[in-house]
Amino acid sequence: MPGDNNKMRDLLQMRKRFSTFFMLVLVLFIIVISGSGVYVYGETQVSISASYNLVFIGDWINLKIIVKTTEEVGKINVKIPKDKKYEILRELPTEKRQQSDYMMFEKNITAAFFNVGDFEIGPFTVELINNEKVIETKQTNSIPVKVKSVLTEDDKDIKPLKSLIDIKGNPFYILKYVMAGLFIILVVVLLIIRLKQRKKRVPPAPEPLLSPLEEFEERIRELWEKKLFVKGKMKLHFIELTRILKHFLFRNYQFNAEDFTTYETLDHLKRGEQEVLILDNMKFVMNTADLVKFAKFIPDSPVLAEVFNKIKDMIGSYKLRIPGNENLQEKNQ
Repeated sequence: MPGDNNKMRDLLQMRKRFSTFFMLVLVLFIIVISGSGVYVYGETQVSISASYNLVFIGDWINLKIIVKTTEEVGKINVKIPKDKKYEILRELPTEKRQQSDYMMFEKNITAAFFNVGDFEIGPFTVELINNEKVIETKQTNSIPVKVKSVLTEDDKDIKPLKSLIDIKGNPFYILKYVMAGLFIILVVVLLIIRLKQRKKRVPPAPEPLLSPLEEFEERIRELWEKKLFVKGKMKLHFIELTRILKHFLFRNYQFNAEDFTTYETLDHLKRGEQEVLILDNMKFVMNTADLVKFAKFIPDSPVLAEVFNKIKDMIGSYKLRIPGNENLQEKNQ
């Protein structure tokens, strides 16, 4: 029948349209699922994110490395590249969480830049380990970071607080008064020198100069007795501590640490010092001082105690090198 044929044709067209619509919905669903992080069996994905991409010098940047895998993995190992452009301040233990259909590892790292400019963090290499064997190696992407100076554009040019005074006339008329004043000063200086020569006093015996280590230990003791950190002068405390450390390095290792940054100072120290304890403790103390001075970091009591103990350990290591103190460590034990 013609009517039945038309109904059959319409029914077939409706089925065809429904099949096409169903296929489009299925493809869209697969795309959404893929972008949301649902994995097929055996796939591993590694990503890295940063808390900030625009920071000032010394600001802390929290890095988060996420590893999602359906493989049987016991732990991961994140290899941090030895990049001199930024410093790693802290590494937290890796967190391991079992999800519904995959295993997730999370590694948190804190870094900071101490130079201005455009930089990149990463890529980091991630090793997937099971039964103490590396079963897969992945690499994260890189993160761009822009580091700005604390000074603004308006601070670059220093302007006078008051306008200049307009002095009329010829300023050279005061030249004769200047010459007369210089002549009087010269006569006074010559008289003083003459009087000192006539007195012929016996110069006092010079006080014995302390050794670099004795002076360092004495100045550290005096600084801690001031208790500046208790009086709310934490930044001044670490400024004085930095001066004491760099003066000791100048006397003990014969290089002018005052003219160097922390990174340059530690690099020069490695050329003359081989003991790992001294190098690690010096790095911790100077990096903590930089965070207080430049990044507005306020250390709590445990951090202050750790700084003091590391300085004390360095002094003890230096004392062991003094002839006659070879058995000092055995007695203390």
